[in-house]
Parts: sequence; C-alpha cells; structure tokens
Amino acid sequence: MAQILIHSIINSAKRVPKKVHLATRFFLNIIFPQKCFVCGAKNKILCEKCLMKIDYPSLPESNKIFAATDYNDEFAKKAIWLLKYRGVKLLAEPLAELICRRLPPSVKYSISDALNWVIIPIPLSKKRLKQRGYNQTELIARYLSNKMSVKTKTGVLYKLKDTPSQVSIKDREKRMNNLKDSFGIKNAEAINGKNIILIDDVSTTGATIRETRKILRSAGAKKVIAMVVARG
Repeated sequence: MAQILIHSIINSAKRVPKKVHLATRFFLNIIFPQKCFVCGAKNKILCEKCLMKIDYPSLPESNKIFAATDYNDEFAKKAIWLLKYRGVKLLAEPLAELICRRLPPSVKYSISDALNWVIIPIPLSKKRLKQRGYNQTELIARYLSNKMSVKTKTGVLYKLKDTPSQVSIKDREKRMNNLKDSFGIKNAEAINGKNIILIDDVSTTGATIRETRKILRSAGAKKVIAMVVARG
C-alpha cells in the first residue's frame, strides 16, 4: 500500500519538526486517502469489520495478563508489525480499542474507580527508542487512557539495558532469563499505593510482565495487572 510506504518514510526521517509531520499527513490523506490495510475500505487504517474478524484469544487471561487475541492471528500480527516496524502509528488506536472491548466485565468494573489506577506502558531501551523514534506500547497506552479515563504515567518504569526482542528468542529458557534485572524505577512516589495496568503489545512467556510487576510491587504498587494486544 502506497500510504503505508509513505508512513514508513515519514516516520523514519530524523529531526523532522512536528508541524511538518502534521502537514505531510494532511496532504497524504488527500492524495492517498486512508484505507483499511486488510480490505481496502476507505477512511480507516483498520476498519470495524476487519477489527472484529480478529480471533478471540485461546487463553484470555493467565497470571493477571489479559490478552485481546493470539499472536498467530493473521490480521493482529500484521497490525502489530506495521505499528512497530513501519511507523503506522494510526494502528495504535484500533489495537487499543480491541483490548478495551475484550476485557472481561469484572476487570472493567474493578478499574471503574479510575483515581486508584495508573496505566504504565512497557518502556523501550534508550537505544531502541532512538532507533524507532517512538514507543508503540506508549501509543496504545495513550488511547487506552482516553477510553478508560485512567491516567498514563511514563516517567516511572524505564529500561536499564537493551535486550533482544522476546519474540525473536525461540528458546523458552533463554526468553525467561533475557529480561532479568533489565528494568528500573524512578519517581516511585507516583505509584505508591496505586493499582497498575501494564500495557504491552505482545506477551510470549510473560517474562516482561513478571519482571516489571516484581519491580513495581517492590516500589510500593498495590496491585499490578497487564493488558496486551496478543499472546504469542
């Protein structure tokens, strides 16, 4: 798709002023109207019909990690790939919508008292953030924040070191140890006594959530659950 290619070129450019990005996207939508990457329907990067075609997860919840789908779902996998590696940031919104819709009613009810909850996206390392230019889980978290009326905090959890992507590591034991001691906490007072919703795009062994949950709890968080787009 021409629009996806141009999105990739725009987002890979360094030191481009925000106004230039906005102006470019405005003219892009005139020249190449936004289309669903699945079916080609106009005006949505992922239309409602195709969003609802994404399969339900085989395991909706495990160890307080709630997944909207499985990573082997064709549309979900492509959407995550485009968001992470091709700069199609618009896909963060429908993926956030998918998470929100597929949460169990009991979870939605438990977070209805928004003042006691905080959303924290899984951070990237400084190296990875510099390479990509944005954190895809933060984009998803921002949309979820609006949908759930829960504040997002990004200045608390951070990545201490760069590690290989969990999805890229095939050996389960290596995946389990890949992220050990790789996260840190700052501004701990912001989460003391709060309930935390961790946001990630993909959960494989659950090692990322387990490691970050441990450090958040040690910093004073009361309860930590996680929401991910896909379980892989």
